[in-house]
Amino acid sequence: MIALLFGLRFLLELCLVAAMALVGWAAFDQPLVRFLSALSLSLITAALWGVLLSPRRPVDLPLAARVGVELLLFAAAAAGLAAQGRAVWGLALLVAEAVVVLALFAVGHPPGSDVGVSGSQRPRGQAGH
Repeated sequence: MIALLFGLRFLLELCLVAAMALVGWAAFDQPLVRFLSALSLSLITAALWGVLLSPRRPVDLPLAARVGVELLLFAAAAAGLAAQGRAVWGLALLVAEAVVVLALFAVGHPPGSDVGVSGSQRPRGQAGH
């Protein structure tokens, strides 16, 4: 069950990055600007996730801050999709994320938990290097 939830969480992370790229693409008309905007938004999203939210994150925020950052990223993607007329997709992304995060909390693995990373766990509060 936990492996399935972690797998779904990873797929949602990929959907988040793709949604942000789509938002960036749709924001402009000129092809080069569209491409650069899509690339920038997706890279910024992936970088924020990697630095602040991934199990191997170098910056170890408190759990409430991690959940807040994650909520902001998914809300931004949902709002961007809604602004493009894709509100159903944005809502689906947001609801799927909420369901998976709540399920992970229910089984004792909150966002960014280190379970399963390289067969060991780093102590909470210490950044991994």
